[in-house]
Amino acid sequence: MKALVSAVSAYVLLAGCQQAEPKKTAQPINSAQEALQSSINNVAASYEKPNIVILLADDLGWADLGFRGSDIETPHIDSLARDGLTLNRFYSMPICTPTRSALMTARDPMKLGTAYAGFQPWQNGGVSPDEHFMPESFKAAGYQTAMIGKWHLGHTIEPLVPNSRGFDHFFGHLNTQIDYFDYTVAGGYDLQENGVSVKREDQYMTDVHGEEAVRYIEELRDPEKPFFLYVPFLAPHSPMQAPEALEDKYKKRLNRPFPKRTYAAMVDSLDQAVGRVLESLETQGLSDNTLVFFFSDNGGLKAFGADNSPYRGGKLETFEGGIRVNAIMRWPAQIEAGTRSEDVVSVMDVFPSFANAAGIEMGAEKPLDGQDRWEELMNSVEDPRTGDLYFASNSPILDKYHVSVLEKRWKLVQIIDHKSASTEVENFLFDITVDAEEKNNLAEANPKIVARMADKIRKWRALHPINGVKVALAPHPGWRAPKDYAVSVIPAEALQEDYLNSYTSGMRGKILQKRHGDKGRLAYE
Repeated sequence: MKALVSAVSAYVLLAGCQQAEPKKTAQPINSAQEALQSSINNVAASYEKPNIVILLADDLGWADLGFRGSDIETPHIDSLARDGLTLNRFYSMPICTPTRSALMTARDPMKLGTAYAGFQPWQNGGVSPDEHFMPESFKAAGYQTAMIGKWHLGHTIEPLVPNSRGFDHFFGHLNTQIDYFDYTVAGGYDLQENGVSVKREDQYMTDVHGEEAVRYIEELRDPEKPFFLYVPFLAPHSPMQAPEALEDKYKKRLNRPFPKRTYAAMVDSLDQAVGRVLESLETQGLSDNTLVFFFSDNGGLKAFGADNSPYRGGKLETFEGGIRVNAIMRWPAQIEAGTRSEDVVSVMDVFPSFANAAGIEMGAEKPLDGQDRWEELMNSVEDPRTGDLYFASNSPILDKYHVSVLEKRWKLVQIIDHKSASTEVENFLFDITVDAEEKNNLAEANPKIVARMADKIRKWRALHPINGVKVALAPHPGWRAPKDYAVSVIPAEALQEDYLNSYTSGMRGKILQKRHGDKGRLAYE
């Protein structure tokens, strides 16, 4: 059956996706099989553009997949590497919200005010409604759009939530750090479908995500139109929770001092959910003309059991272990199986690259920081990415920042700690072309290079909106959690339409901005 589906899909693609008559067999077996064959042909030939499926892991370590040598069983994610293209120099941001905002907008999170930390339930910010999101472009091009999983880009007002950002269908959570069994965060319930709270009991959340993605593919979508499906899983992000049976599978792993057994079970569950999605694409005859992209939002956290070796550091840090992540693309109709790329690709590049792959126009009006890397990735010759890449994190310690800039050869990492009456700066300079593991700090021997690159970081940080999100790991004493996050969202009709800029416009704004210097931007740009 699977071979038949793949063969039919390949035939349709080679025929230019025309509604041509399929080749007839000399001796039809029976009418039921003829009907099945006809149904598969019609589904495969009903539209020309590729489907897009983005599968996002949360806090997955570089070395925590089977094809990287891990003892964790990940056969389905491994199959993507076997059948697709592995991106060995794909860079996310070092923390959740920055990566998600960069993915959705192709814009630098520093400009969005999302570079330093993730939105917490007690914060009311989000990515500005003035920004254009990836599903909006795909929707305008005739795609149906859906999201299953963790949002983490704004949760207090209607213009910030997924159904207002281009997604026709949303099933999941507005926040992060969701309990995997009771679906609460900070005491409030956070599971909904299109703005309506959905009640479930005791089903492991990763299983729910897999089932809901399959339900969308098999029941909810229109088979006559291409679809854009975004599945940002919770796993293996904390809280560290897993089904007991899966934990028993990894009983040789210890949970002290790090919960390695639980972590392994969470990654295993993630792989099983990915497998259900891939199987659904196969049985629906969609695999050949579906671009599947799997990656992690940042490196893993060692304290929770992740392994980023051989790279230094992990989540919350701007060393390679925090930002160089697993990333795999599979599209049998276009991508040669078992291939690898050493090209530098940023999460900001996904939107423009996939727009090219699908042949659609991007509707963004603001200048983009992401680059279209599709042709370079499809070309076997390495083609360096132009420009520098910047990374930052202000979490989890107040007024302590991990920042870095990556050039073609050099990478400067700075740890900037603002104390009560002083600031300490640690500089780490690496020749990343020969020292990807960042073992040899060349900062002391190259003060001019350090000064030049540090000035780049300073100018880049000056782009941050003055009230952009920064670390806030505890709520204000006056905050109280809603009982249900789905019903606490303020509807659009209860809000003013425009951004409040009375303090940042005109002569007053210019004077204030001059006084602020490079501390950040007052006006949102």
